[in-house]
Amino acid sequence: MRKKQLIYVMLLIGCAVFGLTACESGKKEESSAVPTPSGQSEQREVQLQTPSGPIRGTANNGIGMYKGIPYAKPPIGDLRFAPPKDAEPWTEVLDCSEFGAAAVQDTEPDGLTMSEDCLTLNIWTPASGKDESLPVYVWIHGGGFALGSSAEQDYDGTNFAKEGIVTVSINYRLNALGFFASRQTYDEYGTTGNWGILDQIKALEWIQKNIGAFGGDNRNITIGGESAGSYSVSALITSPLAKGLFQRAIMESGSMLGVPGNNYYSRGNLARSIELNRMMAYTFGAADDADGLAALRAADANVFAQLSPLISDFTTTSAFMMTPVCDGYVNPTNIYKALKDGKANKVDLLWGYNADEGSIFVPGDTDQLTYEMMASRMYGYKNRQAVLDRFPVDSENGSGQRTREILAYGMFSAVMKPYADALAENGQKVYGYRFNYETAENKENGLGAHHGSEIQYAFGNLPEEADTEQQKLSDEMFTRWVNFMKSGDPNTDGQTSAEVKWPAYDSKNSQMLIFDTEITTSEMPGKEDMIFMEDIMFGSGAAY
Repeated sequence: MRKKQLIYVMLLIGCAVFGLTACESGKKEESSAVPTPSGQSEQREVQLQTPSGPIRGTANNGIGMYKGIPYAKPPIGDLRFAPPKDAEPWTEVLDCSEFGAAAVQDTEPDGLTMSEDCLTLNIWTPASGKDESLPVYVWIHGGGFALGSSAEQDYDGTNFAKEGIVTVSINYRLNALGFFASRQTYDEYGTTGNWGILDQIKALEWIQKNIGAFGGDNRNITIGGESAGSYSVSALITSPLAKGLFQRAIMESGSMLGVPGNNYYSRGNLARSIELNRMMAYTFGAADDADGLAALRAADANVFAQLSPLISDFTTTSAFMMTPVCDGYVNPTNIYKALKDGKANKVDLLWGYNADEGSIFVPGDTDQLTYEMMASRMYGYKNRQAVLDRFPVDSENGSGQRTREILAYGMFSAVMKPYADALAENGQKVYGYRFNYETAENKENGLGAHHGSEIQYAFGNLPEEADTEQQKLSDEMFTRWVNFMKSGDPNTDGQTSAEVKWPAYDSKNSQMLIFDTEITTSEMPGKEDMIFMEDIMFGSGAAY
């Protein structure tokens, strides 16, 4: 297995290939330069005036790149475990030619800079001047809410920018530093445990005010993400605080309805999250009061990250897995009910998942007892037997495969369907997909079309060694993603090479596009199983 694939497997599409340096201020200069004209290949410095202040980036082949732009104050001191504050405007030219620091996390790859001063974003733009009203794509990285960075090479926005889309990627607080919940902070701010989601909202507010300087249209914004990034996108879809900040959304593998499958202890519940985090605070000798909060804010950030890591084998779990909280302010207290009641923000949606989502999180040789334990832990003991009966272990389906299946339903696939159903029923444009493509290597090692394997194809960022078949598939996905970002319809701007129309999704027909060696359409694969699992989790059979 190549090193990059191994990183995917072990770190939930986390922190591979970083080049991170803090964004520093330079001497004051005139700020009238624009990105390099199209066709010029050499990289050069460019300068831009934004409402927040002047910045300096680089341009290559007509694409301007501005990295490590601060969108909020550093969340340190009294701003740790608090809502983010607007970044102070600046007057000196800010050097934004390098990525900002990654959020503090439990693993530090070679060359990685980590810091609590991490609330920065990056922009790729083809604009030759402001007021060009180009569509905008905002990418939220994955990593189980515990690790990762916007600097991942797979998230490079150059290709989208070449197609006329201003592309943004953002950092946000992770692990306990981003999702620690306490009664003290809830009483003080009216919210708790959602600092990382509030960071994302603050980034979108910054984009609303500043993206015009980069040629972007703040009335034509698509947000997207994969894994924890997709969970984040779903949270923004149902958060009243994000209303009007974007018009379209792309969800790749997962939603907030999968939090109980991730976090078996708190399950996203406000009271349980506070209790779980109270136990973590004991490590620091801190009570859930003002003095305790002060002690936690003074503690070593790295200890929080080490106590709340992402464990890649999901048949075990971190004692302090940190996920967003259904606090009734950032997130509804009952997200499924909010969707059913039509309370989601009215946005168009492109959504989907991969055929083998669970393969990188469950060992293939997982035994029967572990399978039974996972059924109990994810779906409740009272539903255990119904799940085991629905997905029996037999000669064709071993306990490892079955464990992978039920994990995928509860974290990545069945938990997306309610969003698609709700938005379609509310009259929004919705398009669903399933990614089935597996490389020969992944087929041989049993990973299949694993979690995160679609990202390079959708971004058009395949490695140089990709073959013709892979490039053709990437061209298909990339073109349809671009079309959706521009208009909300992945079929516009002429036919793609496969000449297969992507059917609109609705809850009755459930038509989806299947990405594989050939592009086809189909009713949602395993639809009856999806409906069964939805009922187990949220309907009449719900255990919690």
